[in-house]
Amino acid sequence: MSDSRVSFNLAEIIRQPALIFAVFLITIVLMLIIPMPEFMLDFLMSLNIIVALLIILTVAYLRSAVDFSIFPSVLLASTLFRLAVNVSSTRLILTKGVNFNGRMVRAFGDFVIGTTGTSGMIIGLIIFAILVVVQFIVITRGATRVSEVAARFSLDSMPNKYMAIDMDVQNGIIDEAEAIRRRQELQEESSFYGNMDGASKFVQGDVIVGIIITFVNILGGFAVGMLTRGESFDLALANYIPLTIGDGLVSQIPSLLISTATGLIVTRSQSKDAIGTVVWAQMSKQYKVFFIAAAFLGVMAFLPGFPHIILAILSIGMGLGGYFLYRADRRLLTQQIEKKEEKPEFKGPENVDSLLKIDPLSLYIGYELIPLVDKSKGAELLNSITGLRRTLALDLGIIVPPIRIQDNMRLMPNQYTFKIRGQDIGKGEIKIGYLMAMGEGTEEIQGEKTVEPAFGMPALWINENLREKAESLGYTVVDAPTIISTHIQELLKEHASEILGREEVNKIIDNVKKDFPNVVDDVLADYKKSAIQKILQELLNEGVSIRDMVTVLETLSDHSPQTPLYELLEYIRYSLRRSISMKYIDDENKLYILRFNPDIENDIYRNLNMADDGSPIITLRPDAVHNIQNAVRGKVIEMVNKGYPPVILCQPPVRRAIWEITRYVNKNIAVISTREVMPNIELTLFSQITLEEKVPNA
Repeated sequence: MSDSRVSFNLAEIIRQPALIFAVFLITIVLMLIIPMPEFMLDFLMSLNIIVALLIILTVAYLRSAVDFSIFPSVLLASTLFRLAVNVSSTRLILTKGVNFNGRMVRAFGDFVIGTTGTSGMIIGLIIFAILVVVQFIVITRGATRVSEVAARFSLDSMPNKYMAIDMDVQNGIIDEAEAIRRRQELQEESSFYGNMDGASKFVQGDVIVGIIITFVNILGGFAVGMLTRGESFDLALANYIPLTIGDGLVSQIPSLLISTATGLIVTRSQSKDAIGTVVWAQMSKQYKVFFIAAAFLGVMAFLPGFPHIILAILSIGMGLGGYFLYRADRRLLTQQIEKKEEKPEFKGPENVDSLLKIDPLSLYIGYELIPLVDKSKGAELLNSITGLRRTLALDLGIIVPPIRIQDNMRLMPNQYTFKIRGQDIGKGEIKIGYLMAMGEGTEEIQGEKTVEPAFGMPALWINENLREKAESLGYTVVDAPTIISTHIQELLKEHASEILGREEVNKIIDNVKKDFPNVVDDVLADYKKSAIQKILQELLNEGVSIRDMVTVLETLSDHSPQTPLYELLEYIRYSLRRSISMKYIDDENKLYILRFNPDIENDIYRNLNMADDGSPIITLRPDAVHNIQNAVRGKVIEMVNKGYPPVILCQPPVRRAIWEITRYVNKNIAVISTREVMPNIELTLFSQITLEEKVPNA
């Protein structure tokens, strides 16, 4: 029974790697303090070599550096373990002297060197010196520098990468769960490269300590052997030099393996595959390189003094490798040509009935943009546009009809145009193979000047290989699918009222009726759906979301259908005041606003008449309206440059009239009345809109 309990406990311990690692750390501390027998030293040295091999092989098979995110901690633990083994071996060598019988140290001191005597000691010292120089000057310094640069670029590009994830969420390309996963990956990547920047110093320090321990072993061995034990100089020289060389080699070889693993993990690219696979995939694309290498080796094989047979075999091997790669490349090219030359199947007489139909929404693209919607190539643009319907349903509460995408030979190869019911509402051009960099970076970057189509911001077309540099300099970098989908999203928001047809209104009302049948029945008893459609379109024109349809319908049921249309609109806006005002506040619950000079508001009010439907009729002179618009334009530009949404606060009687005046200045200006601001919102005056001269009466 006791044996079974012991085995069960051992099994439980094996299943607890955290406990094993804790015991491992304690063992390292004990190794620095407590002497150990020689057989245990041999075991620990063997274990040290195994750990180094496991680490470098793990790195060789990694698909991504972040997959081994614990590497900095492993690097620290393995370095401490190696130093503890080194200290233990030094203690035993100095304690036992000529009686030291550590097999690993003796083997590296005798067998690896290959000879005995003075020549063996010199060869051992040379090998040890070469290992130290290669590790310290070549591998360790290079890995340290790469770690520093990688950490800096990784940290500098974090804000832009987070912004790109947020844009993908807004465009509906990814959901919130995927966004959380990507943000976590970015956080792990940032932490990894930051930790590697510090962990690479462990390797550098390990090499230096190894050199110091080697000199301590030699000097200490001579001091202890000759002064304490009375050994002769020749005996001390013949004993401590080989032991020191063996001890140095048995510790430096694992250290070299781990240093190489450090260099590999910080220099690997972002390819999601093992290093060996990526190396072969990229080198095998250039079959001409193999032919050139074969020719070079063939020439060397005929030169006197060279190993002719070996070079000839290698030359033939390189030539065969190049030939097979050439055949594979030609076969792939032939398949592509045959696919292009395939004759289309006969489809019979064309049915032209479909040509009479007009698509509610359509996107026409030039032939160079076709790969963006090709499913075999990822269909990135299709995925982006699919998410727009979800985004607009959440933001504005409208059901966007499916967008038909087709190529148009009349367009420029890199051009696209977006249409509503067959009419162009926006177009743009994409530079294939390039990315768009927006914003102001810390320094200029090489690129072709252009204008971002959605918001009209200045931008640059840059090469794809400049992406990381541009992001590290503070630019926002986007690809072609994101440019087009963002442009379409802004066009749909601007023309949302045109998208909201009778069928869409019916769908919205039917959807509300499932949960609130009495509200819908009350409203439809007094209002026609055409009147409801008109009200919803006017709300969308002013950028007000109609997602809260229950509140809209309840407000309509509270007022007579004989109420003028634009009066009803103001009542509904008051009912929706929470969503209207909360849309523009900042994180501190502040609403930054523009206010008109009271004289301007009074002049607008005095020159304001109402039509039968409640719409404002402004009788100001055209030059007066133009002056007001210019004054508004200047203040709005200042506000946008400061990062605030342009909001004008005014008195309720003139709200609609001011919106009619300012709508042509900037499509994103929000005009809200004092009644539409929630009491808990803190109003902050950004600026006052004034004129040099008083607005003249009509």
